[in-house]
Amino acid sequence: MTVDTIKIFPSIGIARLGNSPDEFFIGAEIPGDHTTPSGGYKDSNCRIKRQASRFRVYGYEGGVLKEEITTANAEIKWTVELANTKADWKKFGGIKNPNLPRRNPDVSDRASLRVTPGPRTLNGPNERSAFSTGAFLGVPVPLGEIQTDVDGRLLVLGGFGDSGSPHNTPLSGFADNDDWYDDVSDGPVTALVRVNGSNEWTKAASAWIICGPPKFAPAIENMITLYDTLLQVAVNKLEAVSLLPAEPLSFTKDIYPLLIRAMNLKWVSKIAAVMYDTFQSVMPPPGQPEDRNAIFKRLRNPDTDPHKQMDKEDMPKIWSDFYPEEDPDNGLPITQALTKIQYHILQQWKDGLFNNDWNGSPVAETEITPEGLTRAALETCVGGPFYPGIETSFMTRDIYSFIEPFRLDATIVDASTGNRLSPGDLTKQMAVPWQADFYDCRFDAGVQWWPAQRPEQVFTTSGGRQRWTRDIINGRQGMVQNWHKLGFVVQNDEEYVETERCE
Repeated sequence: MTVDTIKIFPSIGIARLGNSPDEFFIGAEIPGDHTTPSGGYKDSNCRIKRQASRFRVYGYEGGVLKEEITTANAEIKWTVELANTKADWKKFGGIKNPNLPRRNPDVSDRASLRVTPGPRTLNGPNERSAFSTGAFLGVPVPLGEIQTDVDGRLLVLGGFGDSGSPHNTPLSGFADNDDWYDDVSDGPVTALVRVNGSNEWTKAASAWIICGPPKFAPAIENMITLYDTLLQVAVNKLEAVSLLPAEPLSFTKDIYPLLIRAMNLKWVSKIAAVMYDTFQSVMPPPGQPEDRNAIFKRLRNPDTDPHKQMDKEDMPKIWSDFYPEEDPDNGLPITQALTKIQYHILQQWKDGLFNNDWNGSPVAETEITPEGLTRAALETCVGGPFYPGIETSFMTRDIYSFIEPFRLDATIVDASTGNRLSPGDLTKQMAVPWQADFYDCRFDAGVQWWPAQRPEQVFTTSGGRQRWTRDIINGRQGMVQNWHKLGFVVQNDEEYVETERCE
């Protein structure tokens, strides 16, 4: 095998926390594949299985993909470094406020606030190593482990959902709780590869891993996913126009995925259900022009109206990402528009400028591809609003650099300061502990931020709709203690219902 470039995929992987000590499953590797893991999302003791992210290396020659590289044709050495630096970062204050104070301001030993077990390296197949040496104020905080399979592919498993306070400090807010830690983490994934017949080790283009909270409605996607957001970044900053869908648009491939996201939110949000019939009216396509126009009129133009505050009665409640985000100009809440690419797609649909190739709901592909690995991972994540978000914050969208679409530049973040992108940087702005934010993002608190990640109202197997957090008492502390007892929303024939709930 002759290659001149080697790359790791997914370029950004997503692992998810779980408190099952032994059982885990591998996250989706094909876009649109939302198959429930064998045995479900929990073990027999109602503990959530961790979601592992599997990384692979691919060889290219002259920019053309050759093949996946495994132990059958090469030696592979993997190195991963995970960190949680939330407690040493600034308090959360919305978009790009440079003057925010630090969390835990009274702790002089700032290194004691950072859970940094250091890098771990695996030199071949069937090896494993744990990130078990990190600590917060002297309290051990394991961040997970890595292992390789028989083919030399890498599996990254995050933490166990442990959160706590060494001095039993009460939780006081949704994002900034001093004297608290959790085991969310992120960091770089690198590999050295020596192809059979060669004496040279080649460094693969690096990737990144985010180990975030569980996604409790795995088969339902947010209106703006992290893939959508970073696709817009790639077009804006890297001029990656080749990634844009070809026109005329395909209804099945380009338009329907946006419509079904809006329609499926009815299963996790009572508010979203209000607009369900409106979207049903345009299926099957093409639908009546007046119905398409009525839906499109509810969308904000991201080019001309990026920060306007909408009246409450005009809030397009079906779109899950039309929720408050801090306005960088005056600190007032604003509503979140779709990305420019998404808005353009729906504008073309509204105007009837699309290919009506509808033959029923599309079926997920069966072949694993490098680009598909990345897309499958990022489409499960929140792409906005980042207040602060679930998996990562607006810093990933607005501040960090990319060497190619969806691949972070791990060398320099800001050329003027020389600051390097470090382990923990993609999650450091997130809420600490994450369960406090999960509890506060509920309808009776005035918001429904990410119902595809943490449902608001769900349909139960016994029938009827109930609040997802109906058994959580004692507020944020109750969520810290009982997050793993909450149910997962999975597809059951034509419906999505809550399962695996532990009362």
